[in-house]
Amino acid sequence: MISPLHSQIISKGEVKEIINANGDTLVVMNLEDARTILGDLLEYEIVDSLLLSYKANDSLQENVIMIQKETIKKLQQKNLNQHFIITNLDSIISNKDKEIIIQTEIIEIKKKEIKKQKFLKVIGFIGSILLPIITLIATN
Repeated sequence: MISPLHSQIISKGEVKEIINANGDTLVVMNLEDARTILGDLLEYEIVDSLLLSYKANDSLQENVIMIQKETIKKLQQKNLNQHFIITNLDSIISNKDKEIIIQTEIIEIKKKEIKKQKFLKVIGFIGSILLPIITLIATN
């Protein structure tokens, strides 16, 4: 086995591998290089964990967006249905207005007919009273 004194004389940027009798691999490098590598590994682990968190958050946001799209589509359909209802109600109102106009005209026509019938009825009563009187006077 190599002595600890030997590992301390390794210059920066130099890496040595040693396999001992048990088959274990020992990596010998400068302390500053080891700190840099460990710092990078720790930073990559944090970045990897953040990446997983961001992926999970992204999938949740995609679900929210899909739900919002479905809600928008349903609201658009509701708006379209309400527009059709308004159009139908407008046509019903115009039909009712036409019916009212027609009924008003019918009422006026019927009033004229009633006045005409009353006039003819009065003429008929007067004629039925005057005709016998005139015939009595004419025969005498």
